[in-house]
Amino acid sequence: MKTLFACILVLTLTPLLQGQTTVSLGTGKITGSVTGLSSANPNVSGLSAGISFDLTITATSVTTPVLTVTNHNDGIGASGGSEAEIDNRNNLIANDDESLVFTLSNVTGLTAGQSLRISGIGARSGSGTTTKQYAIYDGTTSVSSGSFTAMTFAISVPDLTSVKITAAGPTSGTVLNSRFIINQLLLTVTGGAGTGASANAVAKITQSGIDDSDHPFFTFDSVAGESYEIQSSTDLLSWTPMATLSGTGGSITFTDEFTHAPSVPRIYHRAKTVLTPNGNLASTTLSITQTWAQQPSGFARTAVVQVPAGAGPHPVIILLHGNGGTGAGTIGALNPHVSTAIRVAPDGYLNSWNVDGEASEAPDVAFIRDLIALLKTYDNVDAGKISIFGNSNGSGMTNRLLIELDGAAFQNAGCQVSQMLAKMHHDGNFWFNATGSNAYDQTIAPAKRRRIISLNGTVDPLIPYTGGTSVIGTFISAQESIYRFAQAMGETGPQLADAAGIPGNGTNGYSAPFVKYAYRSGQLVHYKVIGGNHGLQVSGSFAYADEAKQIVAAFLLQ
Repeated sequence: MKTLFACILVLTLTPLLQGQTTVSLGTGKITGSVTGLSSANPNVSGLSAGISFDLTITATSVTTPVLTVTNHNDGIGASGGSEAEIDNRNNLIANDDESLVFTLSNVTGLTAGQSLRISGIGARSGSGTTTKQYAIYDGTTSVSSGSFTAMTFAISVPDLTSVKITAAGPTSGTVLNSRFIINQLLLTVTGGAGTGASANAVAKITQSGIDDSDHPFFTFDSVAGESYEIQSSTDLLSWTPMATLSGTGGSITFTDEFTHAPSVPRIYHRAKTVLTPNGNLASTTLSITQTWAQQPSGFARTAVVQVPAGAGPHPVIILLHGNGGTGAGTIGALNPHVSTAIRVAPDGYLNSWNVDGEASEAPDVAFIRDLIALLKTYDNVDAGKISIFGNSNGSGMTNRLLIELDGAAFQNAGCQVSQMLAKMHHDGNFWFNATGSNAYDQTIAPAKRRRIISLNGTVDPLIPYTGGTSVIGTFISAQESIYRFAQAMGETGPQLADAAGIPGNGTNGYSAPFVKYAYRSGQLVHYKVIGGNHGLQVSGSFAYADEAKQIVAAFLLQ
């Protein structure tokens, strides 16, 4: 059970913040002052409920104290080809110690044995010595000191009520080229009660920068069995969930391939441990209560859950039934090929999903969002491996979720026998309605980084393969639908021609009559089933419908 979190944050200060240092950690925000940039030092909320402290970053110098924000080429959030970092730089004399002082005061809420730890990445340029020194003070009394020569550093802070940490550059070095800089700052709670305390504490930044393709990246230590939500911000105040990664027990590198440096405004990134306070999930029926026009007094939305044997964490597949179906009737839709995954089959209201003109007007996007959030609170759920598979009306709902849910919610999707409605994509944009209705009257940019597989039959009488209007609604073509999602995920090439599909031959992973169309190195794949109907039966045979199950399961569990 993970009861604490580790937050990885790129701390870069820019004039955009008007001198105010804002660091967001966990459920709270830390707002402190930076001498030379701001005189305000308001109280702050802390790492989790009940923990709070003040953070002040100051500069010391043998001459006039100066703390500036300057540009370097070695960090995240670069602008103009360079990186803004906290830089105490006074280049007038060689023996300037160039110290940065982090003062944490008014610390409250730590339990017995808990400490705050500060860590980050420090660097010193110049031809002189590269040794950095640090010292920890309780008030004015030094309780610990040492030196470090690597780029990264981690300093354990004792359980003190007032802590001052100095991170000092060498006392000798090359004149006019001497500085000590900190461009990442990590504060975590270590020790204390809770099985997740010691595990969460090891997650820390070990490297960051801009890669050869001009994309920002950072590397952090992970714990096997934990998951990490990657978030981004342009102002260090509000954070957007981007992705969820599974802990490996080793280093993980996240590269933001969709952000280029220089970028305006700057993009900041952090990784945050997904908390799991509810222990292990068991085979059960989950319930979430919602209120809407059809159920003004509240209605319990349910989902059947089947959990495989073993400690986990397990991947998760959420299965969405077709119109008239139920969760219980759909829980085995991909069996026996998904026996290693937790299967979750929710019930649509009035046996349908609110996509376009169904009996249900329920806020289904919010329901699935809340269901995913609930699943992530369990220890044996791998939050970095969540897939959604929908059939027919459930596939239409999956298209909605791909468009409307944030990038951290789920990673993979399978859409069977329903492409996007024409209402969902037209005039070069994706469409939705923020109230959760199916008005589709507002534009939206879908989350990136998802893997998607779709399958459609060419003689489907309900969902026309080439697009157009049926008794269900008006659709774009199945091939255009996957291409539009590929574009949203970063595809820059043209849509594949129908003749460019690769037919199955029994030796390339699938058989006739499957024809495969792939984008972004196979991250988005469409299968045309020649002669397939709405159940993917071909000439009355279920053989290819069964093969489709294997293809989908292998893709989602990859």
